[in-house]
Amino acid sequence: MKKLLSIMLVLLMALSVFACNGTTPAQPDEPEKPVEQPTEAPAVEQPTEAPVEPEPEATVNYEGLALQLKNKTGLTIKALYISEKGTDLYAKKMNSVVEEGWKDKDADEENYEKFIYIVREAGKEMEVTVVFEDETVATWDVGTLAMYDELSLKKGADVANWEHEQVKDEDKALCDLAAALGKTADNFYPGYELIPVELKNKTGKGIKELYFYEEGGDPKMYNNMIDYLYTPAGEKMDVLMSGKAKEGGMYLFKCFIRPHADNYMIDVVYDDGATITYPIDDWFKPDGSGNLPNEISLKNTEDPDDIKVQYDDGVPEPIDYLAESLAKGLVVDQWYPTYVQTEVAAETVEELKAEQAKIVVPASEEPAETPEEPAAEAPAEGEEPMAEVPAGYTGLHLMLKNKSGKEIEKVYLFANGEDKGKNIFKTVVDGMIPTEDESAEGKPHEVFAYVFRETEKLGAMTLRIKFADGTEQDFVLEMPVEDYTVFTVKADEFKQKVSDDAEDITAMDAVALAAGGKSTDGVEFEPIA
Repeated sequence: MKKLLSIMLVLLMALSVFACNGTTPAQPDEPEKPVEQPTEAPAVEQPTEAPVEPEPEATVNYEGLALQLKNKTGLTIKALYISEKGTDLYAKKMNSVVEEGWKDKDADEENYEKFIYIVREAGKEMEVTVVFEDETVATWDVGTLAMYDELSLKKGADVANWEHEQVKDEDKALCDLAAALGKTADNFYPGYELIPVELKNKTGKGIKELYFYEEGGDPKMYNNMIDYLYTPAGEKMDVLMSGKAKEGGMYLFKCFIRPHADNYMIDVVYDDGATITYPIDDWFKPDGSGNLPNEISLKNTEDPDDIKVQYDDGVPEPIDYLAESLAKGLVVDQWYPTYVQTEVAAETVEELKAEQAKIVVPASEEPAETPEEPAAEAPAEGEEPMAEVPAGYTGLHLMLKNKSGKEIEKVYLFANGEDKGKNIFKTVVDGMIPTEDESAEGKPHEVFAYVFRETEKLGAMTLRIKFADGTEQDFVLEMPVEDYTVFTVKADEFKQKVSDDAEDITAMDAVALAAGGKSTDGVEFEPIA
């Protein structure tokens, strides 16, 4: 199980770090439309009499499905939808279950397999719709789906070559882990609402416990939000402090998943022991401009009505940040409804949810001033310590600047004359590293890694760059590789230096913390005697 757990943590890290500390996340795209849109909305005849009360809808039975997907098509996949047979994806506004730019095995042998979790109506005939990078669309009738099914897409866009079979026994544990986490690949949770909230603590006290729940519900059915709060550097937070970032506080821009209700409640325990319940009335009632509320500002620890619930139209906060949270299904308390039971141990699920929460770090309202580096603290009881550097190796905090004019696919650092090993950005970079001219907020040309390398060989190393166009270039390093090294790759120049920039060093440290002190190339290094 330990090996499987480490693999799952790598899969979580590969989701990339969605920390919104002062940057504007990408806006979510509408799902691709594999069928033609209607040019006009159909006319709707207005009733002349009071409508007859409809019959109660029959109960729909939903089930959770953990699946293994494989892209062996030789093509890059832009989107993949799993829907009931005959579904109009555009009308249903379904989401893809894979991220855009999913490469096949020949192009990316490390990421061509995906273990996903989805929820679908039980017993229905299903189809898979694939949109390739060139906008070619393939629709595959897969019949009914079951837990542990494998969908292997092979030999191009002809679905006749694709195979629907069972996952191999050794891979079923990864399916179980995906299902146990509860986060679906397409953010579909039937019977529940994905509720985006900008939460502000302006009470003057720190919050130790916070439960968001539907009126009449049980608050302890859900998770304490504070148990899953981490700083952008991946450090556990015990208290949500009051105030703006420059005052030591932090605003949150994330979602809760809850049953639909007219009114919600918030139970809070403050750091001085005070408790209070705040009512959140008419959450789904639009204001005069047709906007639903998205901000909850707590102002008073004694008067439950001294709060502000309103619509905030600020950009990037909260509009862009909440759009990112909705698009990715990032929930602040890591509570997801259960549609399937697994045999995964509760402590394993908690460990994985804690790692997932580090990826879902809360966003600061504004960047706080960089504090002095605190002394290392011993891990709390029951908390897994940071991985130690194996004997005979040196831990290297690294930075790469891509100014080459071409996208970079992978980067390798190895001793001269040896095998290239693994991509040093394997678990921290999702997709290509853009060049400086194409760099955008949320997809920078400057990236960071933390890897172990044999101490005795650091004086004779090679950096190999594999570009998106298939070409490779080796840089035989003239200087020994030291901790906090920055590599700058240009079209006609290569630079290597040890950074003294506080911002770069902080960013390199953050990646090492997020990785739990493990090598970001995903390799487990055995100590050298």
